[in-house]
Amino acid sequence: MPKVRRITTVIIGEGPTEYFYLNSLKDEFRELQHIKPDSPKNTSLKELERAIEDAVSMGYDRIFCLIDMDNKRKDAKSLSDYQRLKKKYHGKKVSKPSKGISYEITFIETDRCTELFFLYYFRYTGQPYAESKDIENELARICGYEKSKHFFATHPLHQYFQKQGGSFDDAISNSNQSVESIKRGDRNYTYSEIGIMFKELGLIP
Repeated sequence: MPKVRRITTVIIGEGPTEYFYLNSLKDEFRELQHIKPDSPKNTSLKELERAIEDAVSMGYDRIFCLIDMDNKRKDAKSLSDYQRLKKKYHGKKVSKPSKGISYEITFIETDRCTELFFLYYFRYTGQPYAESKDIENELARICGYEKSKHFFATHPLHQYFQKQGGSFDDAISNSNQSVESIKRGDRNYTYSEIGIMFKELGLIP
């Protein structure tokens, strides 16, 4: 019987928040044991592109890029530069078995930031937020969340949210609801596609 090659996956976040959150999920979900969380050296689009190319050269089959839209929408040039990068990579599939090359790249957006998905553990919202800090402050009021490496290191995020009364299933459901709202044209802000990624990773049916 031929040996089945395991699909390898890397998830590129834009900072420590995503890295620590994904590692906290690996403690609970066996489906994530083969996944590597990663982040660029800084949040520039140039560094994100470099991280994508590094993942391709290292032979990853699935490459997810977790994108915070807050700093992409700060001005027309930032948004245009991001859209150019997204057009270049999002949905890109390459399959050349004879050369041992096969990969797919997916951009996963959250507006304004990953903390919105954390808020979805506790409640749904589609309200506009002027700044990411506003979402962080709401999380702080609900569950005592702090955006700091020390907090992340001492409070595994997924488990922490659940202990505070949050639900991963609710986060997925609320995330999907926000995406459906965007598709209907209800608004173009306050949404998270992270639920889509988790479905593709096999965490939900």
